[in-house]
Amino acid sequence: MLDFLVQKGDISKADGLLATWYHQANNKSEMNKALASDAMILEADITVEGFGTANQKPVPIMAHPPDIYSDNTLDQWLEAVLDSRKGMKLDFKSLASVAPSLDLLNEKNRTRGINRPVWINADVLRGPNADFLPPVNGTRFLQLIQEKFPDVTVSPGWKVIYAPPLFTATYTRSMVEDMYDMIKDVSQKVTFPVHVLLVRSSWQHISWLLSQSPRFSLTLWQGSVHPNVSDLLFIRDNSHPARVYYDIYEPTLSAFKQAARQQGRLRRYYPGGDLMEYFYPTHDSDFNFLSAGADRSSLAIHWFTITDRDSLLAQLSDGAGGMLVVLVDSHSDLPGVPLVEGPGRTSDPLTLQDFLEVVGSRAQGSWGLYLRVRTQELLEASLRLLDSAYSREQLYRPVWINMEVSHGGSSSSVASTVERLFPYVTLVLTEENWPPRIQATVTGSSQRVAVHLNASLLPNRWEKLRLLLMEMEDKYDVIVEQEGEKETEGYAKSGDEALTVLKALVVAQRRTDTRLYVISDQPLYSWANHE
Repeated sequence: MLDFLVQKGDISKADGLLATWYHQANNKSEMNKALASDAMILEADITVEGFGTANQKPVPIMAHPPDIYSDNTLDQWLEAVLDSRKGMKLDFKSLASVAPSLDLLNEKNRTRGINRPVWINADVLRGPNADFLPPVNGTRFLQLIQEKFPDVTVSPGWKVIYAPPLFTATYTRSMVEDMYDMIKDVSQKVTFPVHVLLVRSSWQHISWLLSQSPRFSLTLWQGSVHPNVSDLLFIRDNSHPARVYYDIYEPTLSAFKQAARQQGRLRRYYPGGDLMEYFYPTHDSDFNFLSAGADRSSLAIHWFTITDRDSLLAQLSDGAGGMLVVLVDSHSDLPGVPLVEGPGRTSDPLTLQDFLEVVGSRAQGSWGLYLRVRTQELLEASLRLLDSAYSREQLYRPVWINMEVSHGGSSSSVASTVERLFPYVTLVLTEENWPPRIQATVTGSSQRVAVHLNASLLPNRWEKLRLLLMEMEDKYDVIVEQEGEKETEGYAKSGDEALTVLKALVVAQRRTDTRLYVISDQPLYSWANHE
């Protein structure tokens, strides 16, 4: 759709925010208003005449339920719209209207040509708060498209009810996985219509679905309740401008566009997002490209251990940016209170809450957080603090969180605790074995997953190392830390030796898309670039 709008001069670049819509252009009066307007895309609803009655006929008409009659047939509507230069989005409310409508589209394409994108929409799955609403049969809907008129963009959605304060549940992982299973084998472009008020709270699921194919996009729609601009900016800041359409009403839409264009505004980064996209964003919210791919290297990201308030302020004042690594512990004077662990006890320990408030008050500089938590009790307390900071809009930065299972619990219990209390993080697993053995319960979690390895565990044969790390990076982020020594046959005798192998690997690959991170005092990135 965006390429079409750019080609005919309606918009200057492929940005979904620039596309404009006219809703329910169904009867002839509304259709004519839509055609005379400056809206670029007409959205209309299709059913069959007399649907659900004894007088039902297989004639597609333009009507939104509960209407089952109209002064406008799909045939008449297409004739009028094809004389214009508008894009088309056709919403099907029942399966009975799909086949005759696709036949009609095929006929129009054969007799006069449909020289524009056509979006075909139906709600094919039950979604949030809508268990009792029957969806359109998705399997048959997709089959009919392939059989009768495949030259479309498919828009499969969920039945949704949003009615606060009672009906506010959001999209779940199972909902988006069911959608992906249904749609993954179609060849067309796919745009998923999602209720705008439920997107931010389920971004870990929605963004997963969006990431499964470059053919996928989102179309945000609203009901009678307007979204707030902050939530729209969050979606904008965590997605590619060409992959999200905003079917939002005024005056919210204009306020959102103005805010999105504001120079130097705070980026509302998703804490559980891609670390590389945070430190090396490829574009700003106005679709201006910011950095060349050759400058993107995960090895250039520095990791700084914070032990007290002074070390924190020193790093933040430096302004270089990087990941702040914090060991979270407690002591008997403040039982159950998460503290930043240092080399010794002080009379004024830095609490995790104070740490988050200091970092949250610094809008400048690119700083991410890596919390390495000692116990299950502290994990839960830390997650609640993160949730509080996020709700105050003071946590728009990467958050990685880890609890070594050697301190109690299991990887699956850690993952379930994160999902329950604050799911918007990258879940880090410390692995003591090579190759790592990741539990299936973790690989199926909604969080991005990283694996933390000790450098001394790495094989000293760099070809074996290269193959294993490349396989891991297809699924996880990987952190390698130079810490301690391990003497085992077939493995590097020391962390230094393992990092030497790692350097050779980096030089050999010359990759800029790696998700391999190294915590080390050695200047790995500089060494690799100048070798």
